[in-house]
Amino acid sequence: MISNRLWPLRVCAAITATLLLARLEPACSQEAPASVIAESSNLSSALPPGEWSRVEATVDHGLEWLASQQAEDGRFPSTEAAQPAVTSLAIMAFLSRGHVPDQGRYGRQISAAIDFVLSTQRRRGYFSLMPVAPPQQHLNPAQTAHYNHAIAGLMLGEVYGMTSGERSRQIESAIAKALIYHREVQTRQKSQEGDIGGWRYAYPESPNASSDMSVTGWALMFLRSARNAEFNIPRQYFDEGLDFVERCHEPDAAQQDKGVFRYRPLVSAPNENPQITLANTASAMLTLILGGRHNHPGVIDGVRWFRTNEYPRPWRTSYFYLGSYYSSQAMAQVGGDTWNHVFPQIAAAMLEEQQEDGSWPPGTGTEAKFGSVYSTSLAVLALTPAYQLLPIYQR
Repeated sequence: MISNRLWPLRVCAAITATLLLARLEPACSQEAPASVIAESSNLSSALPPGEWSRVEATVDHGLEWLASQQAEDGRFPSTEAAQPAVTSLAIMAFLSRGHVPDQGRYGRQISAAIDFVLSTQRRRGYFSLMPVAPPQQHLNPAQTAHYNHAIAGLMLGEVYGMTSGERSRQIESAIAKALIYHREVQTRQKSQEGDIGGWRYAYPESPNASSDMSVTGWALMFLRSARNAEFNIPRQYFDEGLDFVERCHEPDAAQQDKGVFRYRPLVSAPNENPQITLANTASAMLTLILGGRHNHPGVIDGVRWFRTNEYPRPWRTSYFYLGSYYSSQAMAQVGGDTWNHVFPQIAAAMLEEQQEDGSWPPGTGTEAKFGSVYSTSLAVLALTPAYQLLPIYQR
């Protein structure tokens, strides 16, 4: 009911590396509570065969629309401040259905998009179509550059094993350079001790840098994808980032109406809006599980939250598409009854929202600014975890 495709030899190697590194060993040996992660999980059991056929048709229709939107220079349209992140998400949407560079129906388009992303790397090593310059303002490059950087790095780590020749060498060089910058940002002097180990915006830099769950989630996935691609990523980098994620957990049940993880730790931002949201919760759960900390109380609280709350409709939560992507991937990692409970709700929402031309409408609020390529790419990614074709999310 779920079709798989034959992959090139290097993709098989990437999968093998992913399986071997599926979960980093926990940093400590303290006795942990019983795991909420299913030991084995048949992800296809979440829907009957007829519903999977609908999902596959929906995904394929969405990819047809995405392909029709590509510009001559290889990018997939969005605001310039959101590039190359949106193009990278579109590439990952194609990969998640088994399409690969230089092969098959979309092979040339995927390769052209990869080349565009590579062209956006700046001298300092970060990926951003527009250069970073202060001051930091909402949705300008000083704020969005590290989203662009981490998402582009994640995508390049995923396609590295699917490429060969000169493009493979270019990707290897770009990732190596990007990782140096990535670590420099992580180790910037933070104004709040609780922000140590995380990532946030390009400005301000030391000594007034800070961290948030939103950027840190993407940043850790870039590191994991690069490690799966056999780049040398010291365990310390993960531990410091995961420690920050743990500090974002909100243990107070009275505050867990819309999720269980905050945008920033309480110790760092006691007077700020906590922004306990679906997207922050699912992102934190995903990064902790992938990092081997699946017994952390925040993951356990998160599974309970997903099991006891109806999945929100698009108009009931901010960053609906981003949250759905994270939620679907996180619940696939949890597996078992939790996946079977949550994924059908996500799938029903996505099937209902798709437009006749195959696209998904822009989200609400800030998400709307990024356009339909962004929403369509994330919708496809939210529908495809069961295919297990993105190396980073191999269960």
